[in-house]
Amino acid sequence: MSKEVSDKRRSIDTRTRSLLGRVGRVTIWAVIALLLVRGLGAVLAPAQVSAPTVARGGDADQASASLAVRFARAYLADSDPRELTPFLADGARVGGGLPAGGSGAEVAQAEMAATHELGGGRAVLTVACDLRDGRSLYLAVPISRSRAGEVAVSGAPWVVAGPSTAGVEGERPRPLAGEDANAIRALAAKFLPAYLAAGSARDLSYLLAPGASVMPLGGALEPLGSAGSVSQLGDGEGNRRTVVVSGRFRDPASGAVYRLAYRLELVKRNRWYVRSVQGGLS
Repeated sequence: MSKEVSDKRRSIDTRTRSLLGRVGRVTIWAVIALLLVRGLGAVLAPAQVSAPTVARGGDADQASASLAVRFARAYLADSDPRELTPFLADGARVGGGLPAGGSGAEVAQAEMAATHELGGGRAVLTVACDLRDGRSLYLAVPISRSRAGEVAVSGAPWVVAGPSTAGVEGERPRPLAGEDANAIRALAAKFLPAYLAAGSARDLSYLLAPGASVMPLGGALEPLGSAGSVSQLGDGEGNRRTVVVSGRFRDPASGAVYRLAYRLELVKRNRWYVRSVQGGLS
């Protein structure tokens, strides 16, 4: 009796192991088949090509921006390939030119204007160059970056057009509106000369709204005549106004005279106060 039970157990164990073995083999082959299908799909699928992205000049990494600006200055001053070799990647070529009169353009100022990321460590950086003869040139410089952070110019640059201003509407100041026009004009006539001449924000405290802080120019400019015309942006008559105060001003250091227009944010409480000078530091 015990022998029959033992034989039955051995038979069951044998069938179980056989069944588990078959299940295991099926599972393994299923996994292999899945991997093969996925691999074949990856090979046959069309490559995903990312479109170039365009960013402002400040978005370029510091090393690339610095190299592009230095290269633009050097290239416009002297496009001799021997002078440009330190900027170039291995194998890059920049054709030489012969500047008229034997000298290149003298760059007064150069700064980043735009960054076009192409992917794969490549980018085109556009440098805005103000020349001493009054012209402005926008030089597009191709840049390559390595994974280690090294950057180099990958080819010859090219001159591109500057940013367009088409479709941008200019400001249209309007005459001061409402019965507060005279009070606003009187505040502007007091504030602007004080703002130009004062050496401390405390000197403006009577004219400023409570809590406002404006850093004056400390004599950097002198008004010529009265404060000039006073107008407002927008047509409202509320207790908050943005006014434009324009006039002629002289730089006492150089004697140069400028036509300037200051934008003042005003607020009315018991009387009119200056809340801020747009663009001014506080």
